[in-house]
Amino acid sequence: MSSISPRSGAGRGLALAALLLAAAFLPSAATQAAAPGFVQRGLPGPFHAALEPLAGDWNVDKQIFIAIGSPAHPATSSGVVSHRTWVGGGKHLMDVTEGKVGGEAYYRLGVLGFSNVDHRYEWVTFDALNANQMLYYSRPLKAPDGVLELRGVFTDQGLLGEAWAGKSIPMRTVIQIEGPDRHVIDLYFDPPGKPEILIDRSVYTRIKP
Repeated sequence: MSSISPRSGAGRGLALAALLLAAAFLPSAATQAAAPGFVQRGLPGPFHAALEPLAGDWNVDKQIFIAIGSPAHPATSSGVVSHRTWVGGGKHLMDVTEGKVGGEAYYRLGVLGFSNVDHRYEWVTFDALNANQMLYYSRPLKAPDGVLELRGVFTDQGLLGEAWAGKSIPMRTVIQIEGPDRHVIDLYFDPPGKPEILIDRSVYTRIKP
């Protein structure tokens, strides 16, 4: 029979819970040093700090080159604004983008973060058009960079045409951080057997007080 009483086990559980809360909300050096390994491996680091220029409020000049637009006549944005805030104790950058594109309402929720264990950036988006999620991952990185390249695969609803509905389409997002007040995000599709195509370009300009 174990010599550990339920009360002592509960006490350790409460102590661990308190430590986790402290690590999440008060990530001091002392707290981090005392935290178990699985907590320390989840703490924000230099790769998260490299995303700080993306935080805040932004005007978005967006062009869409497929579906509701074309390369020659892209659908353009009107009043599109992006709000980005840190969540999860500075581990995840949440992006809510709303406005109009091509005269129609536009909405996207995105979360960008860095997996310390996998050494990669991860980006997931949810929008008002697609019922599925868009998931992207960068290659493993050794140091932060001003250009983030993330790749993924999604099942097309028919954005590329009815012939592509239900097919898996590789995709690539490139985030170019040009400075604290401007960055550009390009989204590419790579249909099997076809050249890669730019489908969405967004230029972000910081909204200043």
